[in-house]
Amino acid sequence: MPGRDAGRALKCGVAPEGGYCFMGKRSRLNLGQAATMAAALFRIHALRRRSPLFVSWNITFHCNLHCQYCNTHSIRRKEWDLPQILAGLDTLWGQGVRWITFGGGEPFLKKGLGEILAHAKGLGFNVFLSTNGGLASEHRADLGWVDHVNISLDGPREVHDLVRGAGAFDKALEGVDVCREEGASVSLLCVLSKHNLKHVEEVVSIASERGLTVMFQPATRWLNSSVESNPICPPVDAYRATVARLKTLKKGGAPIRNSLGGLDHIAHWPDPTPIWCVAGRLISVLEPDGSVLTCHQAQVGSFLKTECAEAPLAERFCCAQIPQGCVQCWCAPLVELALLFSLRPSSIFNAFKNLL
Repeated sequence: MPGRDAGRALKCGVAPEGGYCFMGKRSRLNLGQAATMAAALFRIHALRRRSPLFVSWNITFHCNLHCQYCNTHSIRRKEWDLPQILAGLDTLWGQGVRWITFGGGEPFLKKGLGEILAHAKGLGFNVFLSTNGGLASEHRADLGWVDHVNISLDGPREVHDLVRGAGAFDKALEGVDVCREEGASVSLLCVLSKHNLKHVEEVVSIASERGLTVMFQPATRWLNSSVESNPICPPVDAYRATVARLKTLKKGGAPIRNSLGGLDHIAHWPDPTPIWCVAGRLISVLEPDGSVLTCHQAQVGSFLKTECAEAPLAERFCCAQIPQGCVQCWCAPLVELALLFSLRPSSIFNAFKNLL
């Protein structure tokens, strides 16, 4: 396996933050990557074909935190082992996937994570990690293979710890420092819940003071898009007033990663709101047990057809059902990707601004 320094030398791709926003401290969109995205745009819109450039791979159900709006830690299904994951990465690369996010649960808890990241980087993927940041200091060596890390931050210490557990705030900011020390760029993701609507200015200040950007999205009404009710779902009117404040802050130059068009879209939550759907066309999701979803927000009906459930991974992507007329997309990174590939001017401008 290449050494850690060699892994850093391989970092040459853009790093979609929080899933799919284009920027990385060590990487910029080069001509080859721009051509890849342009070709995908042509295949999707002109040829009406799938072009799965982006994959979000939740490699474990396990997590070191028990956040109030997540029940992933309670899921008990057999996870893919290391050889299966490495083979899966080979398959994804062969299918044309070029950007990959490793999440969970908490990805730092996955045994063999360093080897997974090194293999992905060695294939040529743009590699990024979605984490709560709490275990970053114990996995410094693994960060040498990562282009970008997205760390969750839901408010100042008292709010963040209320949602995620005592000490989580300090560990998250420690994770930011560790990632930067190891050369990986970092951004923040804030989930808007009933606990933090009055604290978004503080989140923006934390990001600004540390030279970071932050993306906002709503906590949905169900845990992990399941039928289980989310206990900290925000009240609608207060939520929309908060998004309006975020728009004002954005216009004033605050380091908010959402585009104005993206903020306009998520302001409609939870009312059905049309948007061009990237699920199954441009992105796919892998679960720890190898299940393929078009996206988490569209879980109902987005699993594989029964006859494809045991098929090789390459065939599973072709069998994944694309949501029809989806009007419930509230995942901010997916919203930004959808607007970008819909050629919305504000999203294009926002993406290039972030690159610079």
